[in-house]
Amino acid sequence: MWDLICDHQYIWGTIAADRSRWHSDGFSSGVTPVAGGGLNFSTPNSRIVIPRRNGDPWGSMGALHAEIVVSSRNTNVGTGTIIDADGCFRVSLAGTPSGHQSIFINILNHTIELGAPSSPAARIAIYLWHDGVNQFYGNYSYSLPDSIGGTTYPITVMPGQVPPVGPQGVWIGNLIGNPNFHLNGTISSVKIWRADPQTIPTTFVGRPFTPPELQCWGDLIGKFRAMGDSDPVCAKWWNDLIRGQQSQLVQRLGQKSPSTLADFYKMCAAYQQLWSGGKVGSPEMQALMVKLRDWLKNEGIFSADDPGLRETLQNPCMAKFTGTAGSFNCDPDAQALIKAILGVPN
Repeated sequence: MWDLICDHQYIWGTIAADRSRWHSDGFSSGVTPVAGGGLNFSTPNSRIVIPRRNGDPWGSMGALHAEIVVSSRNTNVGTGTIIDADGCFRVSLAGTPSGHQSIFINILNHTIELGAPSSPAARIAIYLWHDGVNQFYGNYSYSLPDSIGGTTYPITVMPGQVPPVGPQGVWIGNLIGNPNFHLNGTISSVKIWRADPQTIPTTFVGRPFTPPELQCWGDLIGKFRAMGDSDPVCAKWWNDLIRGQQSQLVQRLGQKSPSTLADFYKMCAAYQQLWSGGKVGSPEMQALMVKLRDWLKNEGIFSADDPGLRETLQNPCMAKFTGTAGSFNCDPDAQALIKAILGVPN
């Protein structure tokens, strides 16, 4: 499910090279290497910036998993930014009414306080995670020569998809637009994952295909690409439609209770088992998809009868796509499944 998009380990002087496949290299300024590894941030000019660029992964997050190691910090300074991903999430240090310094996480319009050890020499590993639907989890652990410890923030309902990183990119050790809130401390490493956009394609390819079925799907994808190349307006309309429906599905699921979501995930697991087992057009799969369709409608999450969706589908581009797909009788199992979902008798 996860795609590693940033893997910084500050062990090569002031170089902030990325070890992930995305080459999310950072540009450092005002930082000082620390013996044994890490970069120290101590002035308003101290920062590492990962800029946004065309085709980078930061424009499509969906979910988030991050691990950041702060190896030391100045506890006499109340506020400092550990990482600020423009409009996506932020991790910072700030003073509390009790006079202690604490770790704060800002994500999806929520602020989570994790706490922090009192010793400035404590090596702190900060962990945060959001599933892209409705659950957040965070914790930290620390180590000292004579002790270890930490705290866990309980799994919390937090609906929504993790937004993309904005045009100012990812700043490490400083706050975007306000250098007075720079970190006074040392960061050893930063790792960030997003939701893997290949999860759905990989699952689809995981279905057993016969040679004729592979040819069928290859021809269909080729037709869609050709149609999109010849009509970029309709290609954009189709892409926006899919993204909009997916976003709406996630948002509405995020408003449901854990028990309701458990029902949904149970049906998804059954679907995956049947799909990967090659039982695409089986009576079990057809019955499952009819059950899922009715469940989504009854829960107010998705309905093909929705007037707004029906109006959207009246767009001439929809006729182009359905015309391109044709009867799709070259994959009888997929055809039978689609008919079952639509309530069309075989």
